[in-house]
Amino acid sequence: MTGPDGACGPDSYLFLQIPCLVPSEKVKGREVLGLMVGCVAVFIYLFTLVFIDYVKSIQQNKFIDWDVKTITAGDYTVEFDIGPDVYEKFKDRYYDVSNPITEIGQFKLFVTDELETILTAMPALGLDGPEGDLAPVKIAILTFAFDNP
Repeated sequence: MTGPDGACGPDSYLFLQIPCLVPSEKVKGREVLGLMVGCVAVFIYLFTLVFIDYVKSIQQNKFIDWDVKTITAGDYTVEFDIGPDVYEKFKDRYYDVSNPITEIGQFKLFVTDELETILTAMPALGLDGPEGDLAPVKIAILTFAFDNP
């Protein structure tokens, strides 16, 4: 805006629009440069992707190696289902109402005794020969859990 004396004020702006034409010999150079920058970006992306996959595979192999060399309780854990017929056998042959141990405690002892008897009767597969280890099988811990997904 102009003032009373015709001068421009501090809020005045001058806009000038000039067409910009790039010479054709420079256009080719810019296209090649853009192509090179794009190719380098794709190369960096692919290299990073392959490197991360490589590190992941190496770590999985290291975990498997560690798991094979380390003995944990999970190596000796067995999960199995107990059917209704096993519980009925317990009720008929083993359960004693006068016993101060709870019913679930008695059932736990029953299952432990049954498993130890069955596993001890199985043929041994030891490395000491066909007879293997003749020591009786003992169960350390028996835990009941619900299949509650």
